[in-house]
Amino acid sequence: MTNGKTHPTWCAPESDCAATALHLSRLRPVAPRGDEVIQIRLGLWRMDVGRLSPSGVLLDLSAGDEPERWPIDLMQAHALVRVLQDLLRTANAEARRVA
Repeated sequence: MTNGKTHPTWCAPESDCAATALHLSRLRPVAPRGDEVIQIRLGLWRMDVGRLSPSGVLLDLSAGDEPERWPIDLMQAHALVRVLQDLLRTANAEARRVA
């Protein structure tokens, strides 16, 4: 527990949250085929600072040894789901039209 806040059940022990106040979950790979050039992994994050404790989804991207990590807040993550669904509907409709 940091700053009197409840410790999230999803926080990975290796996140060192007691020292950093940053809770990180284990990352889940997004690899439908397994041979993707860009590796994508997703997880959860929460920073125990102030009263608000910002939180969201962590986007981990790599094309080699050094991943880039981008924390996306909850509102952005929900908006991202809607945009992705719309883009996928458009791409799927186009693929059916061309086939």
